[in-house]
Amino acid sequence: MNVENLTHEEIKTLHTLFGKLLDEPQPRVYLNIVNKYIDDILDNFNFAKVLKTMEALDWQWRGETPSLDDLREQAERLLRGAIEARLGDYKSSHWELGVINGTGGFQATAFCDEAKTRITGLDLKFVVSEWDEGEPEE
Repeated sequence: MNVENLTHEEIKTLHTLFGKLLDEPQPRVYLNIVNKYIDDILDNFNFAKVLKTMEALDWQWRGETPSLDDLREQAERLLRGAIEARLGDYKSSHWELGVINGTGGFQATAFCDEAKTRITGLDLKFVVSEWDEGEPEE
């Protein structure tokens, strides 16, 4: 198509059509399902509630109240760290055990398949308080 042959109205119509195409949300394509898990968690986790809780408790990171972007970045970093640990340093752990990576209230857990070759699930929590007691499992 040669745009030099188009009328002014045809060019305006093309701009409108291309603009609509660019404004429509494009579906995400995942080559690795783990990235989908992470995106789903980051899209659905209630970071605003975490921030509200932190503000109410005057909970700070490095002397500052984090922003929503800080919370999301930290969560993603912890999720990726849990994945790396589950398939890396802690690969020798029993396959049914999740590997936890946490800091600043966040706790990210990664689970793997029996062969310990792929991630089968991820979990993200914001923990305000927790207590555990009992005999260790053998």
